[in-house]
Amino acid sequence: MKVLSQGFCYYLKSKITILFLISHAILFAQKDFELPLGKKKDKVRFELANNLIIVPVVVNGVELSFILDTGVGSTIIFSVDNKSSIELKNTSKIYLRGLGDNEPVEAIKSMNNEVTIGKATSANHRIYLVLDESINFSPRMGFPVHGIIGYDFIKDFVLDINYSKKIINLYNPESYQYKKCKKCYQTTLDFRGKKKRPFVKAKYEAVEGLIDVNLLLDSGSGSSLWLFKNKEKGIYPSENSFRDFLGKGFSGEIYGEKTKIKGLHIGGFKMKEVTTSFPDSIYIQGISLDNRQGSLGGNVLKRFNIILDYPHKKISFKKNSFFRKPFNYNMSGLTIQHSGFTAVKDYKEKDRVYLGLDKIVSKKTFELLNNFVLQPKYEIMDVRQNSPAELAGLKKGDIILQVNGKRAYQYKLSDLNDLFYLDEGKKIRIKIERLGIMMNYQFSLKKVL
Repeated sequence: MKVLSQGFCYYLKSKITILFLISHAILFAQKDFELPLGKKKDKVRFELANNLIIVPVVVNGVELSFILDTGVGSTIIFSVDNKSSIELKNTSKIYLRGLGDNEPVEAIKSMNNEVTIGKATSANHRIYLVLDESINFSPRMGFPVHGIIGYDFIKDFVLDINYSKKIINLYNPESYQYKKCKKCYQTTLDFRGKKKRPFVKAKYEAVEGLIDVNLLLDSGSGSSLWLFKNKEKGIYPSENSFRDFLGKGFSGEIYGEKTKIKGLHIGGFKMKEVTTSFPDSIYIQGISLDNRQGSLGGNVLKRFNIILDYPHKKISFKKNSFFRKPFNYNMSGLTIQHSGFTAVKDYKEKDRVYLGLDKIVSKKTFELLNNFVLQPKYEIMDVRQNSPAELAGLKKGDIILQVNGKRAYQYKLSDLNDLFYLDEGKKIRIKIERLGIMMNYQFSLKKVL
């Protein structure tokens, strides 16, 4: 069976959440990842984008990019096109279910694949390929993401994840020794979901006081914190909240309320004014809430350098340079995605936008005849109700041509979205195309919380 890998992709800074709940039917053990004989450690460099760890992964000889996702057990490919081909072996059809309220999605289970991360190799790896072409998160992220990998890789090593330096050191668990660290907080991991999904304890600072919460450790979510509403336990959004699009799972789009909680405590570390999402109950019907109150995402995790030790069920947190950065949210109300390319003439080399990640995607665009070049086209995919953008008249489906006097294709999607997290009162001038008509709009960023 031929499968084609992702070519051009794009980046979203609007904290799109990538959360998957894989059906129990597919969570089986696989053969181990191993380092070469006699090698006790390895170093893997990663890209940190949208608070997610993006690692280069070689699948049957083809280099792809995957999210390192502690929230999943199995390896999944969900974004492929005709740029490169990979061979997936020994295939059969299955179904996957995830967050959202749609039906399960069709997928292919493939056995006996060779997967390599750094110098660590799994020679007989199980992979799931999602067939639904709409399950493609790259347009909302702005960089090539072909899939996710979690427990099946992490379980075989002690991972020293340095978010500030963007380096993961892999250690054989038999030879790893912890160093004394007075400024670290070490705690146990509680594994559930066929013992493949790690949970940590934290404290949520609510109106009633500190509330103990059990949270899924979810490095595959770009958000800060998800909490599941439970008034009996005092877990619910404050009146000072707003309704918003929270993200997309295998089974569709997810909506709920966003707010800022007073504080989140992890051991002796306290983070203030943490952006928090409360998904509507309809989207989490498949999740057991008996002993789980939410998920801890990448926008919190990146504020620490973490030692993740699945073999010994431990995790260690140490503050890094991101710790004191404020928790912000999009003040425009716009969610923007990449929607293909447009042919541009008379461009200058300095205007060229590279749609990829260093060392994951080659730095080039496809040049056309007569000095035309393909440049990214950006589209409004969602407008929050009563937001500055909606009140100004912008609509879903509008094609963005210019922002603040600069052509849209001159921005990386990450930089474009960064404009919406700036200071309150910042003016945004935007030129769009709607049904072939050019229109100009203007609004000012406004805090909701």
